[in-house]
Amino acid sequence: MRKGLITLVAVLTACASASPPPGGAEYKLPPKLVRVSPDTNAVNVHDENVSFQFDETINDRGTGDQEIDNFFLVSPSDGKPRVYWHRNRIDVRPQRGFRANTAYTITLLPGLTDLHSNRMKTGATVVFSTGPTLPTEKITGIAFDWAAERPAAMAYMEAITPDSIVYLAQADSLGRFTIGPLVPGSYLVRAIIDANNNHVLDRNEAFDTLRVRVPAAAPVELLAAVRDTLTARILTVSVGDSTRLTATFDRLLDPRQTIAPDAFRLVSADSTRIPIVAVYSPRQERTADSAATALKADSLRKADSLAGKALSAKAAAAPPAAPSGKAGATPAPPPKPSLPPPFTIVSVRLGQALIPSKAYRLSVTGIRALSGRADSSARSFTTAKPAPPPKLSAKDSAALKPTAPLAPVRPPTRQ
Repeated sequence: MRKGLITLVAVLTACASASPPPGGAEYKLPPKLVRVSPDTNAVNVHDENVSFQFDETINDRGTGDQEIDNFFLVSPSDGKPRVYWHRNRIDVRPQRGFRANTAYTITLLPGLTDLHSNRMKTGATVVFSTGPTLPTEKITGIAFDWAAERPAAMAYMEAITPDSIVYLAQADSLGRFTIGPLVPGSYLVRAIIDANNNHVLDRNEAFDTLRVRVPAAAPVELLAAVRDTLTARILTVSVGDSTRLTATFDRLLDPRQTIAPDAFRLVSADSTRIPIVAVYSPRQERTADSAATALKADSLRKADSLAGKALSAKAAAAPPAAPSGKAGATPAPPPKPSLPPPFTIVSVRLGQALIPSKAYRLSVTGIRALSGRADSSARSFTTAKPAPPPKLSAKDSAALKPTAPLAPVRPPTRQ
């Protein structure tokens, strides 16, 4: 009897685990913000907190960069904001409370989740003043990931006054930002590519700063890159082919400098100097290669001009092809930085071929890092051994074997 009861329980448990979860289909809608108090553009606000009301319970169990504190920016900032979770309501206020006669911007960043892990893809912003007026000035612009030549999506933005009041904002997916409302004055604007989302500039994080006077005459541009105060030195040298080297530096190089071929020196182990005819940054090398490809294509077009005319005549006589796909406007490309990007790789073109299995030393003088400091450095390397001859198959080996000489032909003898 006991054995039969255990079997029955096991069967019922298996059936229960195979059934769909209670409550119907899985819930996939993200939380929705239904109300913010106080209203945006309100003045004479005396509330202790700004309240964000949602249509469902918000998950408060995130860790690290997913803690709910990291999804709110209080500007101006006096430190990490105080964030209070009340299931479907979150209250936010500055570390030391709201100051009198001050305009505030409270930003809810995208990323909050509900108890089903559904993530909010959009955020919200409320602007208000604890005094009778709202300032109208602001700083707008775009932040770039300079080395990658693309907008710095979601860059963390700061505008700091001379007396260390810090205003905050976050750029959008195209690097565009607005900081304000602000009172007229001087601000140090900083863009940070905040890789760990901790709202602090950490070592090896890209950033840029710019002094801006408000009212600002035009949108500003910030070029975020990894910066320090050190010089750049050659890290590695690799051989692309017998007349091309690639030198990699340990820090970004200033793209505003012109690197002349005589800045580099290449000598062999026996002190023989190898001529250097050109030095290219990655962008310059792409331009040179594109020009060479275009020149080659132009030569081919001229060589095939007669054939091309015949094909063009034939194509003109043929009926037009039906358009493929749906017609539509081509989306605008993302914006690009106004300056060429910094780089760590330099292509060195040689005036003569390198010898296999030989030691060389490449040195550079006066090359300037992004820090503005210049220095000299060198790196030794050895070219690769020559490639061994290809192995022949048994069939190819047999074909190359010498054949027996033919017997000499003797003239016929007379009888």
